[in-house]
Amino acid sequence: MGGCLFLCLVLLSGSLQGELVVSAGSGIRSCTRDSKLCRDGSECVLYSYLCDGELDCTDGSDEEDCETSCSKDQFQCAHGKMCIEKSQVCDGVPQCQDRSDELQCVTLMRGCVHHCDNKTRCLPANFLCDGEEDCSDGTDEATCEDKKEEETITTSVPSVLVGPSKQSTSSHPIKCSLGFIPCSDNSECIQNRYFCDGEADCRDGSDEAKCSSSCEKDQFQCAHGRMCIEKSQVCDGVPHCQDRSDEVECTKYMEGCSHQCDNKSRCIPSSFLCDGESDCSDGSDEAKCDKEDCSDKEFKCTSGQCVLAPMRCDGHPDCRDRSDEEDCTKVPACNTKLRCPQSKECLVQEWICDGDQDCRDGTDEKDCPPVAPVNCGEFQWLCKSKTKCIPTAWMCDGMKDCNDGSDETECQAVTCAPHQFQCGSQECLDPNLVCNGITNCADGSDEGGSCHTDCAEEDNMHCSQGCYNTPQGPRCRCAAGFRLMEDGLACADVDECKVQTPGVCSQLCINTPGSYRCDCQPGFIMEADGHHCKITGEPLLLSSIQTDIYLYGLRSHSLVTLPSSAKKAVLSLDYDWKGQKVFWVSLGMDAIMWSSLDQKMTGSLIKGVRADSIAVDWVGRNLYWINGVKSCIAAIRLAAASASSLDQSIILDEDLDQPRSLALLPQKGLMFWTEIGNVVKIERAGMDGSERRAVVNSSLGWPGGVAVDAVSERVYWTDERLRAIGSATLDGNDIRILQIKETTNPFSVAVFNDMLYWSDAKKRVVQAAHKISGKNHQVVLKKPRQPFAVKIYLQSQHTAAELKGWPEHLALQIPSVNKANLMDYSLKEHTLFVTDDATSSLSSFRLKDSLLTSRDQLLELLDDAITAMAVDWITLNIYWSSYKQPRLQVTAVTGTYTAILIKEGINRVGSIALHPPSGRVCFTNMDLEATGSTATIVCASMDGGEQRVVWKDAVQPTSLVFSNNGDNIFWADTSLGTIGSVLIDGSGYTELKVDDGLTAVAVSDNILLWITVTDKTRLWYKEAQQDKKLWFEVGTQVVGLKAFSKPSQMGSNPCTENNGNCEHLCLATPAGRTCKCSYDHILLNATQCSPEQHCPAGSRPCLDHLSCLPVEKFCDGRGDCTDHSDENCVGTQRRPGAEVLAPTQPHSSPPPPSSVSPVSQVTGLHTTLNVSIQRVNLDAQQCSQRRCSGNGHCVETKGVTTCVCSLGYSGDSCENRLVKTMQGPIVYAAVGLCAAVVIVIVAIVLVKRKKSANLRGNGPSAGKEMSMTDLESKAETIPTSHTASAEKPEVDLP
Repeated sequence: MGGCLFLCLVLLSGSLQGELVVSAGSGIRSCTRDSKLCRDGSECVLYSYLCDGELDCTDGSDEEDCETSCSKDQFQCAHGKMCIEKSQVCDGVPQCQDRSDELQCVTLMRGCVHHCDNKTRCLPANFLCDGEEDCSDGTDEATCEDKKEEETITTSVPSVLVGPSKQSTSSHPIKCSLGFIPCSDNSECIQNRYFCDGEADCRDGSDEAKCSSSCEKDQFQCAHGRMCIEKSQVCDGVPHCQDRSDEVECTKYMEGCSHQCDNKSRCIPSSFLCDGESDCSDGSDEAKCDKEDCSDKEFKCTSGQCVLAPMRCDGHPDCRDRSDEEDCTKVPACNTKLRCPQSKECLVQEWICDGDQDCRDGTDEKDCPPVAPVNCGEFQWLCKSKTKCIPTAWMCDGMKDCNDGSDETECQAVTCAPHQFQCGSQECLDPNLVCNGITNCADGSDEGGSCHTDCAEEDNMHCSQGCYNTPQGPRCRCAAGFRLMEDGLACADVDECKVQTPGVCSQLCINTPGSYRCDCQPGFIMEADGHHCKITGEPLLLSSIQTDIYLYGLRSHSLVTLPSSAKKAVLSLDYDWKGQKVFWVSLGMDAIMWSSLDQKMTGSLIKGVRADSIAVDWVGRNLYWINGVKSCIAAIRLAAASASSLDQSIILDEDLDQPRSLALLPQKGLMFWTEIGNVVKIERAGMDGSERRAVVNSSLGWPGGVAVDAVSERVYWTDERLRAIGSATLDGNDIRILQIKETTNPFSVAVFNDMLYWSDAKKRVVQAAHKISGKNHQVVLKKPRQPFAVKIYLQSQHTAAELKGWPEHLALQIPSVNKANLMDYSLKEHTLFVTDDATSSLSSFRLKDSLLTSRDQLLELLDDAITAMAVDWITLNIYWSSYKQPRLQVTAVTGTYTAILIKEGINRVGSIALHPPSGRVCFTNMDLEATGSTATIVCASMDGGEQRVVWKDAVQPTSLVFSNNGDNIFWADTSLGTIGSVLIDGSGYTELKVDDGLTAVAVSDNILLWITVTDKTRLWYKEAQQDKKLWFEVGTQVVGLKAFSKPSQMGSNPCTENNGNCEHLCLATPAGRTCKCSYDHILLNATQCSPEQHCPAGSRPCLDHLSCLPVEKFCDGRGDCTDHSDENCVGTQRRPGAEVLAPTQPHSSPPPPSSVSPVSQVTGLHTTLNVSIQRVNLDAQQCSQRRCSGNGHCVETKGVTTCVCSLGYSGDSCENRLVKTMQGPIVYAAVGLCAAVVIVIVAIVLVKRKKSANLRGNGPSAGKEMSMTDLESKAETIPTSHTASAEKPEVDLP
């Protein structure tokens, strides 16, 4: 079966908290609170990696300025660059990167009397001569007399016990693993950290006896009173008390946390200090602020605000305190016709009697005529005084907006909260105030009646949350946040996020039982009120005022101008954060110009084009514009050099009448524009021009400017005819029209956080108001000249957005794989391991220079399918299982040796996870015979020993993965829709309920990632105690997920060097390593192997050792062993002439319902046109060399032969080499493509169908400049009746 596969490498930077790297190059990188930026700004490394003796930063800056000497109470690591507390030496946890703090350690046991194993262990007397070797050197069982009676020694409870556990008795101590302590009754072992944690873990409660009940002055006492911790650990984001009391009433730590306030319940970044906004309730963030000096080119206002020096005494106040127009020696020259009579400021007619004082002497607001009766708009309500119109939404909102208060006088009856009692006079009371003998309702309806009838015990039993007396008799009550169901007995949770007034949470609302809480998008921090969010870094307002371009600080109120060569009004602008440029277009100028944000340079992006409105795609690095004369939307790649009109690409030029304004939402790959031709409307399309449709075609007058709010996912527009600003969802639903007196002439609009900004060219002002209510009106800029374009410049925009669509990625071709299903990756060896369900094989591929090259086929089964696979990244041994070989077995990467580790009690292995540094393996054991499919999670040493079930209540667990430190194991239960986690000893189970369609889970740098597949494939992530957040979503099926980063494959074990001196397989264990021989060999000694002789000459045993077969029966294409292991053709070719039978067993993933056309890549923009693409039956090598420069293959589309380029190449003949830089953790995911499966590296295997490009350029180079990473489209499947020819899978590297 043919198929095309994609492996997508998604690049994450830092903690994923809004830090998505979408393009290579320079720019300010933001690191999370637990990491630090390298000096060259190229990457972030965890603080724990600083001065650890290993270079993590490319420039080596993480190993500079390190400690060279330690204090008396410290231990110096062997590499000489790190000091740790002496108490951390020999504690069982390596803190030094070279593990020197854990070398030559003696683990003391109770009653230590016998040292052994080179003094690394010490045993009690009762372990000597007990018939079991507890020392590796065997000295505990040497020189023992046969008839010597075992001495019983009663001693105190040990602090640390090591070694394999024995069955305990009341008279003998049990042996506990490292990090565990026995209970007083010797019945069980519990972890050290569970002692004195406020919760009894031992059956006899001894773990909570003799605990400290008082703490030192510099310590914090946990609420349960049995544990003390350092005060520095309080509110540090990590719970140290079992009852989590050290993290109660703490606001989570935020990125850049530098100032604690509000009694340590809040921590804000340094950028929030002295920014003019009070972020702490105690005001400490704005206390002791020294006013910063202005530059030589600026004037310092009395308030400390800085404005440009030329604005001093220019006839118009630019300082908010107007101090720049005081003490002027000359009367300013005004280019307006009016001037304030006494204070001499310049004035325009529209400012007279506008309610805003512009003259210092106040004369512009004196002697104003009485307010005449007004005519209200379609979306307004006339106050009874007939002197004011208010938006209809302001009626009965609890605030008096009419001067006479008439908007709040004729309102409908108040609706009480579900848990409250409503009086006949409409007041709302808490149930505790009803029938309490005190009249609280104005009409007395809360007392009397049947108040004397008390709730009976039976009433309390029937009511789910209790009963209370009412004048109408006993009634069931519900707590706040719950509502009474129709049966009058049960209470149900109220989803406040759906029923609350819009805007209760400015960004994200999360419903909780009985309540709700607000959260912020990545890059934002919760304000002290718990409802509003504030962005890190100061947002700036970009505005064109006639020919000038202003940059205004929305917090500092700083005001600067950017260089401009415009001769006429600048009508549209946008900015490129990465390039630090502002792009703009001006009347009468056939070019798109730019000005640098450092105020030093200007230039042109493209000449010879007409542009009426521009918008920057900061994800794909393109600029779009509307050409009103030619009625089209065009785009060009953002480049350093100036381009010509021949370099543009036409995105849309059909059925466009008079497009007016353009806005992009790169996170979702969408563009919106207003149409003011014969049919006014607001349209949207993909950024490649696909899926075009009108989203708003009603409630419109003359739509002008347009903007998109990525936070609320709404589109906003100005309407000059309706004198309003409208908004709707991205699909055109929930249309809202905001008509206030300040929106009489709106021209351009911008949205940021809670506020709406718009320009009024007639009144010469830029104004702001709340984006939902229209209240909190502010005048932001007021100049004698006309303002036109407005845009919000966000310094952290590129780290604060989630991506709705594939992140930037790279497509790689996977040779010879038809149906990828399972994968793993070795960072050190740059090797990808992939199973192919179509051939029941496992192969490895080398990743080098953005190319995947085939290395080896490591395993090929017959009439079988691999169900689970994981790679030991230290030895590259492969742990695997299959349908017909349902056991845990391991194969060397050379394919030469295979051994069975665990076979008893296994029904089918569904997933495998390894943690080589600790020598542990975990796997799922699917109980296929139980009523209702159930499964257990089993963990063991990597040699198969010390098995234990750590979780037994799973249903369909998959995607097993260890935490970086190996203490926890995670899995996704696709049946329950939960992500489970448990400590390796089986304790500490936690569960995260996620959305429907859970498919896979991964862990990277303590970040939890998972994929859900419903109508869309969505990748989610969650860090520590934070809420889950969406990273990106696509329309592609994903079936697997893995994530890799440097910390996830760090560490070593005894197998690291020289394969642990083992001849065949070196298998790590928590205590060391085990040498194991291949299944047909036996151990001669601790490391050497010899062939097993139990089979007759000329024959070999089957893997299950149940029978022997002649050598010629192996790899002959027929399964002769009962488990078909004679056809495990590892690293070999089948014998010539061997007939391979078609598989009859189901594969690990179901086959596709139908075949589809192969994937075809075309340069330029992808579209969603259904074009059938059929591979030309040409000689592949000849076509590749002749037509595609040896860098691709040929396809035929509608009779035209074109090239599909390999990874790293583009162009009509695949002549252009693309170079990409990848940083951060690699995340893999598996996705379905071409009715088969595809792979994404976050690793995702997808089945993706590409569309033909709707690309019309004005020159031959137009198609070459726009590649997949330039302007991306959505991937969709294309039904076809043609059978797909054998396509090679590809790998997408985001």
